[in-house]
Amino acid sequence: MNSPAQQRFDVLDALRGLCALLVVFFHLPVSSHLHPLALFRHGYLFVDFFFVLSGFVIAHAYGGRLGSVKDLGPFLIKRLGRVWPLHAVMLVAFVGLELCRLWFHFDAATPFARDRSVEAIFTNLLLIQSFNIHPYLTWNGPAWSISVEMGAYVVFAAIMVLAPRRFTAISLLLIVAGALIVLTQSTRFMNTTYNFGFPRAVYGFFLGCLVHRIWLMKPPTFAPVVAGWLQLICLVVVGAYVSYAQGPWTVAAPLFFAVSIWIFAEERGLVSRILSVRPMLALGHWSYSIYMVHMFVITIMLILARKLQIMPDGRRIDFGSLWLNDLFALAVIGLIIGLSVLTYRLVEIPGRDAVNAWLARRKAAKALASTATHPA
Repeated sequence: MNSPAQQRFDVLDALRGLCALLVVFFHLPVSSHLHPLALFRHGYLFVDFFFVLSGFVIAHAYGGRLGSVKDLGPFLIKRLGRVWPLHAVMLVAFVGLELCRLWFHFDAATPFARDRSVEAIFTNLLLIQSFNIHPYLTWNGPAWSISVEMGAYVVFAAIMVLAPRRFTAISLLLIVAGALIVLTQSTRFMNTTYNFGFPRAVYGFFLGCLVHRIWLMKPPTFAPVVAGWLQLICLVVVGAYVSYAQGPWTVAAPLFFAVSIWIFAEERGLVSRILSVRPMLALGHWSYSIYMVHMFVITIMLILARKLQIMPDGRRIDFGSLWLNDLFALAVIGLIIGLSVLTYRLVEIPGRDAVNAWLARRKAAKALASTATHPA
């Protein structure tokens, strides 16, 4: 059983890794055996698992550490240090690809046009690109969720500092408001990104915060065997829901993920043991890199596929054999994971550590200045 002081939920992290792969399969334009399956065609819903899990984890890690206005800066800087370095590196990679398109004319697409505009570079650098500024996704499309999640962090921190005793009530209001906005304003319901992505994120994030409070008050206390069966049933139900939910029914996705997180946070039972094996834990560590890297790989793959004329319908790569397509899809997934291992080690970890070290030095300098000003 996890103690309230635990800062990492390994099983939930492994689930995040699996969800990242499902998002990759959703975007992967290859005519494989998996492509027609409803679970993969609706894989965009697994982004909502990220939002709910983020709320749960942030509430767990910072719920008792944001007590005054002076805590806001370090919290938001730490969150930026966690997500911005890799986001910036991938943006540079996309801009570099666009410059190559401009200089070498290897593609029919007009350089720096529409979703790859120069002005969108700046909104992406500021992580505000998904607040209905542009009428479409820009540059590294999946980064839309990082943009709106940063907004959710700001709202979370403000509530914890300004109205901590009303956190539950305000969270409930935000959850209802976010869900209603998506339900009534988004023509694509939960498949909304650049326009109503922020209410979508707020809905999931603060639902995750409430799940954490429920988990602290009432954690599941099932016997390991019962917990294992319950987790298995949970996976089947969520899989069936994601496969068949359409239209307004997709707005319930965060609710299904919230129940799943409450159940799996206990980390007991056979399913949890399977998710706790080293490869699954590694996948969880690499999940953010997988999510941020995969669209760059797919973009280059599509450019090459058009050159090689292996896209008969103009939308999906097809070698003329589903089995050959399957092998190609697995190879692309392997490439994405391999690159993600590199970006995790060379960008994510150094970026996070550099920001944390800077904050530590800044805190030490302030403490030293305070001691010098007010000697004992």
